[in-house]
Amino acid sequence: MLSNITSPQRALGTSDMHSPIFLIGTQRSGTTLLGRMLSAHSAVFIKNELPVRLVFEPGAGRDRIQANIDRFVRERFGQGINELLAAEGKSVWGLKDPELTRYLDALEQFLPEARFIVITRDPRAVVNSYMENKWGLGTNAYTGALRWKQEVSRQLSFEAALPGYVLRVRYEDLVLDQETHLRRICRFLELPFEAEMMGYYQSKSFVSKNRENKNTFKAPDAALTTKWRRKLTPHQIRVIDSVVRPLLGETGYDDESDPYCPPPWLVFWYRLHQRVLGEIQIQYQWRVRRWLRLIRRRYQSARSASV
Repeated sequence: MLSNITSPQRALGTSDMHSPIFLIGTQRSGTTLLGRMLSAHSAVFIKNELPVRLVFEPGAGRDRIQANIDRFVRERFGQGINELLAAEGKSVWGLKDPELTRYLDALEQFLPEARFIVITRDPRAVVNSYMENKWGLGTNAYTGALRWKQEVSRQLSFEAALPGYVLRVRYEDLVLDQETHLRRICRFLELPFEAEMMGYYQSKSFVSKNRENKNTFKAPDAALTTKWRRKLTPHQIRVIDSVVRPLLGETGYDDESDPYCPPPWLVFWYRLHQRVLGEIQIQYQWRVRRWLRLIRRRYQSARSASV
């Protein structure tokens, strides 16, 4: 149930785990980029992803959710949130995870202190990235577009219900005009703008570099905002547009094709493709991630033992 709170009652900027910023967005929408930009601010620490299903236990209240977040921060950095903030000289903490869209109701428990930033990216770019990364999220144009539409619909409803607490930014705007939109974000958070945020890729990273986030360790690349135009076929664009068209205007994007309705047989094929290939991709990713977590834990244990 959405909160009845309608206007912010206090600014961010206090520690003691009472000032969270939650970064919301679909997978491949730019949440990592935004998290890195905010973490380059002298006052802000953003935790980059954690096992959200373990954090948001069924029926968990704010204190329990917060304790779970703190536990995973401690596992990753060897310090809880308060300790980490003190060590880094920061005063505001936050969490970034694309799966937070599933837990918006639970996150309302952090009001009135919390602030939410929703980042939206062109659905054609998102769907293209789904298919390229082979995570099982969207194995084809149709099912990838459905995923974007469903998640962005939830985000828009959340934003509409909580005016003053939710700020929406577009990935493309953040890449093409950093200063303007980072200043806008800082005003929303009631924090002073710092030019160092634009040099996030040269700042200390709280994120481990990997294949998927490597571009956040470089200066913004305008070509990434239009890459989908080179990668997607005209038919794929028509299919994506046919699914997301009702939300394009609300999110600031234009359609790229004439109205189109995929025939039933093609929709059936897309759904079957998602079910079969998606499960294969998910199982593969799950096994790889489990293996990487095991290596990380062994490394951390060995490091602790040597100290």
